[in-house]
Amino acid sequence: MDKQKNTDEICQIVTETMRDFRASMEMSREMSIKIGKRTTQIIRMGMLSVFILGAVMTYLITTMAGDFGRMTENMVAMSSNMEKMESHFGDVSQRLTSMDNTLTSMNRSVQVLPDMHNTLGYMGQNTYLMSKDLHVMVGNLDAMQIDVSSMSKDLNQMDQSVDGMNRAVHGMSGSMYRMDDQIHKISRPMDFFPMK
Repeated sequence: MDKQKNTDEICQIVTETMRDFRASMEMSREMSIKIGKRTTQIIRMGMLSVFILGAVMTYLITTMAGDFGRMTENMVAMSSNMEKMESHFGDVSQRLTSMDNTLTSMNRSVQVLPDMHNTLGYMGQNTYLMSKDLHVMVGNLDAMQIDVSSMSKDLNQMDQSVDGMNRAVHGMSGSMYRMDDQIHKISRPMDFFPMK
């Protein structure tokens, strides 16, 4: 009788122990499922954030490449205008040299006042040459003014390109800050799990 009673008690203890073990396993399984779902959500949000960041970076790189291309074109145009200005400076220098020679010739002509007939003829010819050189020099100065105006436009376009780049970099910094804040908010629930 005592043996039967002991056997029943042992069976009851083993049954309760197995029941408790099974309940613990069920709770552990449910917690593992919850942790898996939460981890999957965090990974999905992380991948979405990385995709958005990649799209933003691609857009910014494309924008900056376009701005660099426009800046390069403007710099090439400025170089061409500076070459034209250098050519015009050479022309002006030649005209000034020609005018100096003309004035020297006029000075020699004025010095021979006794021979008035010849002197007046030389003065008329030299005045004509000087007037011609002045007209050419005025044309060169007008061309230089056009080149300076074109260079000013190119500088304005370069300034606009630099402003566009600054806005793009500022936008990228804001996007990075917002994404960092979102990732921080998404990862907050992981602090409650004993997985450290």
